[in-house]
Amino acid sequence: MIPPAETIFSLFNLPGGESIWIPADVNLQLPTSTSIQPNLIHYLIYIPWEDKYIEGIDPYYRDFFRMVLPYLHTRTTDVHVATCLPFVTELLTTERRLVDERVINLAFILHDSGWSQMTEIEIADSLGVKGLVLSGAAINPKLRHAELGVELARRILREYLFQPQLTTRQIDLISQVILYHDRPEQLARMGIIPRELQVVSDADHLWSFTHANFWQDTARKGVDPKTYLNNLENDLNGYFVGEPAKLKARKMLEQRTVETNSWEEWIETH
Repeated sequence: MIPPAETIFSLFNLPGGESIWIPADVNLQLPTSTSIQPNLIHYLIYIPWEDKYIEGIDPYYRDFFRMVLPYLHTRTTDVHVATCLPFVTELLTTERRLVDERVINLAFILHDSGWSQMTEIEIADSLGVKGLVLSGAAINPKLRHAELGVELARRILREYLFQPQLTTRQIDLISQVILYHDRPEQLARMGIIPRELQVVSDADHLWSFTHANFWQDTARKGVDPKTYLNNLENDLNGYFVGEPAKLKARKMLEQRTVETNSWEEWIETH
């Protein structure tokens, strides 16, 4: 990434002729063909997959990731999973309780695979929020992608030849993690939230604070960086389960603040 103090911005052309400034190192693309209405196409903006992203995947899980990859080429899920999987390892270093690390890593690779089974309009609806808190039409697609993800994951896990083979309990736990990864608070209220779910959910949610996704979201959600920065800050505490993830998100938010300040200076002079 270009150091924040030296951030260079370039114009990205939105549907309809409007252009916005984004960091030059963020590669955004629009779908070449789509069936949704022109005024919704901006929700389908994505970061294209490049093989370099696989370098961040633990070698132990690369073959499995490659097998799942065809189900991740929707909604920037492929880049998202590859970028955030190392956050799993980082959060595990702060985890003092016994957890099944294989369940966590496999669940994380699979957690968003359900988006591949959904329509473009459902994907567009899921992104119709200006911050982190789900509302309106975004809620149902979020629930549905998790349900479809469980169905797909259970099939993939049955077909893949693991060494050693997964137990029924592990497959059930992976399914539970996928189903609740966007709403761990539902299990937390009952006092039964698995630690595996906490790690997957928190690593997943850190994506919103990364350099690439922050600027991708300003484009596809149609919100200016300063407003989006404030929205992330306001929603941060309720978005994570564990304190280590909250601390990391705040540090990432500091980086986004520097970039946003550079963006404000840039548009004043260009």
